[in-house]
Amino acid sequence: MSARTTLLLFLLVAAMGAIILGIERYFPSAVATRELRRGPTRFEKEKVTRIEVLSAENVPLTLVRDGSAWRMEAPFDDLADPQKVAALILTLHGVDWVARIHQDEFDAAEWQKTGLDKPRYKVRLLAGDALAYECWFGLPAAVENGLYIGIPDPGKGEVAYYLAKSGAPAVLQIPASSWRDPKLLRLPAEVITGITLNQASGQIVLSRENEHAPWQLDKPLKTRGSKERITELLSTILNIEITEAKDTTAATKEEAQPLRADELKVTIESKTRGKSYELTLKKPADEKQATTTATTSYRKPAFTVVAKNLLSLWVSPNALRDHLLAQIDGEKIEFITITSKAHPEINLRNEGGSWYLQRHGKWDPANGERVSRCLNALNTFEILQFAADSAADLAPYGLDDPFQTVTWTPMREKAVKLMFGTNPEGTQFFAKYENEPFIYRIDASLLPSLATEGIKWKGLGALRFTTFALRRITMSTGANAPIVLDYNPVTAEWKATRGGRDVTAELDRVKADQLAGNLARFTVQDWAADRSDALQALKTPFLTIQIVLGEPGRLDGPVREIEILFSPTQPNASTAFYFGQIKDDPDIFYISNNALLQIAGINVFKPKPAK
Repeated sequence: MSARTTLLLFLLVAAMGAIILGIERYFPSAVATRELRRGPTRFEKEKVTRIEVLSAENVPLTLVRDGSAWRMEAPFDDLADPQKVAALILTLHGVDWVARIHQDEFDAAEWQKTGLDKPRYKVRLLAGDALAYECWFGLPAAVENGLYIGIPDPGKGEVAYYLAKSGAPAVLQIPASSWRDPKLLRLPAEVITGITLNQASGQIVLSRENEHAPWQLDKPLKTRGSKERITELLSTILNIEITEAKDTTAATKEEAQPLRADELKVTIESKTRGKSYELTLKKPADEKQATTTATTSYRKPAFTVVAKNLLSLWVSPNALRDHLLAQIDGEKIEFITITSKAHPEINLRNEGGSWYLQRHGKWDPANGERVSRCLNALNTFEILQFAADSAADLAPYGLDDPFQTVTWTPMREKAVKLMFGTNPEGTQFFAKYENEPFIYRIDASLLPSLATEGIKWKGLGALRFTTFALRRITMSTGANAPIVLDYNPVTAEWKATRGGRDVTAELDRVKADQLAGNLARFTVQDWAADRSDALQALKTPFLTIQIVLGEPGRLDGPVREIEILFSPTQPNASTAFYFGQIKDDPDIFYISNNALLQIAGINVFKPKPAK
C-alpha cells in the first residue's frame, strides 16, 4: 500500500470520527433522549412551601404557604390567590423539554436573542429551608410556544440551558395586584362552626358542633336556627369579592374603633382549624347597592368589595330562627305518643324500621306510610308567627291545657313533647315545646296529619296468609248462588262448585290463582273512625267472602274460617268507596271500588264460546 493511500485512509477515519463525535454531541443518545423527556424538574408539588420570583426589572414576587393558605410577602403583604399559585406550580412542574442547548453553539448576537443572559424571570421553589427547584425564563423561541430556560446548579456553579415549552411565563406576567386573593374570606362552609354578627343595635350568635349538626341560635335567644337561611347568610359572606385594595401604608385602615351605626362586624369561627376570622362591613345604602367597603383582622389592606344581597347581612334574629316546626330524624325515632282530650292515648313503636301500634293490649302492625307522612308534616310545616318568647302566661294560647300533644323519643335521647292549643275563640292555633319558652302560631292544616283516633294508625294490611295454607274460598253476591273454590295446597289443584253443582271444567285456573293471591295480601284504603253507619250497612252485605285456612302444606289438621263482608257506603248504590269488615273484628275499613273489583270483579270461569 502506498503512502498516499495510507494518508487518505487516515484522513477518512479522522473525518468519520469527527462526524461521530458531532452526532453524539448534537444528537443525543436514546438514554439522553429519555432523560431529556423526564426533564430536569425534580420537585414534589405538594412539598413546596415558598416561591420566590424576581423579574428582569428586579420586581420581587414572594409567596409563602401558611398552613393550607398561601400568602404574599412581596411586593406587599396579603393573602394570595390559591388558584394562581396552583397554576404557577403546575406549569413549572409540567414543562415540555424539547432539547438541550449549549451557549457555545450560538454567536453573541444569537445568544442574546435567547434572553438567558438577562432572564425575564428567575424562580426559586423551596420546601422548608431546602431549595427544591430553580429555573430562569428567557425569551420565546422560534419553535411554536417554545422558549429558552436555564436551570442553575448551585452545587457546581453551572447553568444547564434548554429549549422547552411552558405556560409559566404567562402566569408570571400577571400583575402583582392580581395575585391577591379576590375572596374577602376563603373558607369552606363545612368547617365553619360559629357566626357572630355585631351591630350597634345588638348581637346575634349562631353555632353548631360540626358540619353535620344543626345550627343553633345562641343570642339573643337560645333556639333552633334555620339551616336554609343560615346557609344563605354564609353564602353571601363567603362570596364577597374584592375589587380594590388600599394598603395600610396609605392610612386607610384605622386602629380599633367603636362600631359605627352603619357597620357590621362579622366573626367566623372554625373549631376544626382552631381559628377565628373578623371582618367589618359598611352598610349599603339600599338593596340595589352591591358595593361597599370592608376591613379584616386577618388581612392588612382596606378593601372595596362587591357581593349580591349585601344588605341581607343586616338581619334580625327572627329571620335566622328555624321557621319549620320540627327537626326530626325519623330513622332515630323509637316511640311516638299522641294524646288528646277526645280519644284514648296512641302509642307507636319502631322496630327495625317497621312501626307497630298498641291496640287492645298488643302490638299490631301500624300504617308506616301514615307515620312517615306525620313526621314529614312536622318537619316541613312553616311557623306562621313567633307569637311569644316567654311562657309566663300560656292561657291566651290554650297551652295551659293543651287539646293535643305529640311526643317522640329518639334512640338514647330524652323524649320531646310538642303541645297544641287554641285561643279562647278557637280561631287561632298555637304550638309549644314542653321544655322551651317559645310559642308559635301555626295553621290548623297540620292537625289532620296527627290523627288522634287510634284506628287511623292501624296498618292497611287487613289480611295476610300464605296460599300454602289455603283450603277454600267461598264468594256470595246478593241472592246469587255461592261459588265455592276448593284448593289442594299439595297438588296446587282447584275444584269449583256453583250452587252445589261441580263446575271445575269451566274454571280458569290462572284467574283462580290470581284471586287467591289478591286475598292473601288484602289491603284496605283506610279505617273508619265512626262505625255506626258502617255497622248498619254491613247487616245486609252485598258481597261475602269466606276463606278457610289450615296448616301450610298439609291437608289434615285444624282449620279456621275468615269471613269478609262488603257493603256500599250508600244503600243500593255503586259508590266510590265501600265499607268492609272482617267478621268478629271490631274495626271497619274502607276499600275503593277499583280495589274491590280486583277481587270481586275477577271472573274465575272461562268465557263461554260465542254461538
